[in-house]
This record gives sequence, C-alpha cells and structure tokens, in this order.
Amino acid sequence: MPSLTDLLLRTVDGVFAVDPVQRIVFWDTGCEQLFGVPARQAMGQPCSSIVRGKNPAQQPFCGGGCCISNFASGANIPASFPLRALNVRGQEMRLNVSLLLVPAMRKDQRLCMHLLRHGEAVPAARALQREVRRGRLGRAADPAQGPAPINACGLTSQEREVLKLLAEGLAVRSISRLKNISEVTVRNHVQHIEKKLAVHSQAEAVAYAYRHELV
Repeated sequence: MPSLTDLLLRTVDGVFAVDPVQRIVFWDTGCEQLFGVPARQAMGQPCSSIVRGKNPAQQPFCGGGCCISNFASGANIPASFPLRALNVRGQEMRLNVSLLLVPAMRKDQRLCMHLLRHGEAVPAARALQREVRRGRLGRAADPAQGPAPINACGLTSQEREVLKLLAEGLAVRSISRLKNISEVTVRNHVQHIEKKLAVHSQAEAVAYAYRHELV
C-alpha cells in the first residue's frame, strides 16, 4: 500500500519550497522539467525570478506582493490558487498551486512548499482527497467531504462568480475591474458569501469552495 507521501506526490507535477524571504531552498526534478531550470540554477534565487508568475488576469503575481510574502508573520494565505508561469523558452504554463506551510520554532526558518499541477485547476489537496475516497489509504470515503450542492448554500449567480474569481486568486480590486462593478459591491458579495457559507474570511470561503467542489 502506498504511503501518504507517495499519494501526495502522485497528484502533482513539481514541488519547490521557499524560505520567508522567498528564496528557493528546494527544487525537485518535476520543477526542472516544467520550467527547464536545473536545481543548481534555481537554488537560492528569488522565486519571482524563476517562476515569473501571473494571475489569471495577467497581472504580475510572484514577488514582494504575492500572497505568501508575509507568511512568516503568520498571515493567512490561500490553500490553492491558479498561476500562469513561463518556462525558459518563454512558453506560458497554466498551473494550479497548492501551498503547505512547514512550521519551525523560529519564524525565519519556516518554509512554504509549493505543489504544482500542470493544466486544469485541480488542487493537489482535492486530488489527494479523491485518492483517499477510493480507499487507497484503506479507509472508507467520508460523505461529509463530498460536493455540497451550490443551491443548498443559497448563493446567487453573482456570488458564485465572485467566489470563483476569489478562488482564482483575484483581489477585490481586480474583480471590480473585471466585472465592471464597484469595489463596494464586490465586498458586499464577499460578505454575503461568508455569511451563507458560515465562514469568517475570504480564505475560509475559498477553502470551503474547493473542499465542496463549488469552483
């Protein structure tokens, strides 16, 4: 029977890790193949200079303003998000990124693991969950983790669209511009989503959406 680590690695196409100042400290062979960058070249470099990621709205994502830039201070970060990245040939890759924080006694020693999946946005956590449901860990599936009907949550079509964009990593301002509505309206949608899903933050709403396959 495969181990939990084996099952996790089966769901991804590459893994890399960064330290609290966003320097690459681990770069596996999957990432070497995806980006065309050998580990000896990637190690110690800022992840923004190697990954060169953008969000689905084609805005720069990697760098000082990325969602994990403050993770050392305990800031909330999304569990999963889509990313557009470039390989060494300048070709765009559509990736889905799942994050795992590796705790440490000292904040400056914490690591953030990036689990990359090439193609459709299927988070590694969800793929692993499916492996578990199939009984590969020797357990029966948990029906409580299954998809929740969207209508049962009471979300309107506008709220579902905003939730989908949040899950894609877009900020309120970006959603406002994309949908041509005010930021106040977007925030109102977010508040309604959080209330209907019984969660307390955007990050929890996105996590709920992925867990129950609403996006």
